[in-house]
Amino acid sequence: MRKLLRYSASAVIVILLIALVWARREDLRPIWEDPSWDLALIAILVIVGHFLNSSEFWVVYRATKVRIGFWENWMVFSSGLLGNLLPAQVGTLYKFRYMKVVHSLPYAANGSTYGANLIISLGSSAVIGIIGVLAYALDGGKFAWGVFFFFIALGVLCILFLATPIPLLKRTNGRIGRAINTFNKGWDDIRRMPKTSLTVAAIDIVKFLFTAWRFLLAFRLLGVDESFWFFLVITPAAAIAGIIAFTPGGIGIREFFITAAAVGMGSSFDTGLLAATTDRGVMIASAVVLGTFGYAYTIPRLRAATTQPTPNDDREKGV
Repeated sequence: MRKLLRYSASAVIVILLIALVWARREDLRPIWEDPSWDLALIAILVIVGHFLNSSEFWVVYRATKVRIGFWENWMVFSSGLLGNLLPAQVGTLYKFRYMKVVHSLPYAANGSTYGANLIISLGSSAVIGIIGVLAYALDGGKFAWGVFFFFIALGVLCILFLATPIPLLKRTNGRIGRAINTFNKGWDDIRRMPKTSLTVAAIDIVKFLFTAWRFLLAFRLLGVDESFWFFLVITPAAAIAGIIAFTPGGIGIREFFITAAAVGMGSSFDTGLLAATTDRGVMIASAVVLGTFGYAYTIPRLRAATTQPTPNDDREKGV
């Protein structure tokens, strides 16, 4: 029933998004019929953003002694991007399977890596959002109080998460208990590496700067000429939507989060939605290209590792 509700909600959101964009299709026609170099630059910035995002996971993997190469990590990440355009987070499941088989990283330990990266990303979003709101107001724009307090609350929540250890279970019953303890231990290990957290946060902030530039170009294609700080506020909204989205690839959820942030900063609903849709179109094309290369690189390695005999170390390492 939960799956049915989730898939139904996903379908409704996607259909609503398509209907809204179709109603304003004439506003988008010039972009695709007579594309400018800005559209090509948006595509390059999308690839740069994906590259930086994959680098964050590589930093955490290496800090936790997972010997994955830099290029290999990017290919695994890229394959996940393409897979996540399908329902049920197929791309994420593929990445978890790859790391388990090729690098002997238990699913629960990989989950703690994702959890830590998620919290750090939310913290970076809060910092960038606060800076964007303040800088935009100092540059002559309106002060978005609601957006400002949202990012303040988000930052406090992230600090509490990073400061709170997760206790280990004293008694472990089977695979579930071992998986919980593996996750908890991985989370605690990451909490004890502030240098790694700061490195990931720094990469995340650089990624946000490039993404803000990308949104500036996308909105400019629709005739919206705002300062860079305006788009620095919208960027974290896109990141948060990507984290909590339940639709394939976050389609619909991401667009509405970007639109809500744009409206909160004083833009119109239609313009925010159309700009987010333009950016989405380029993202899908980039995911198809990068993901194809990713699967071409990782599938042979996964097959080779699957055919090799491996010791049954689940009892020591977890699930």
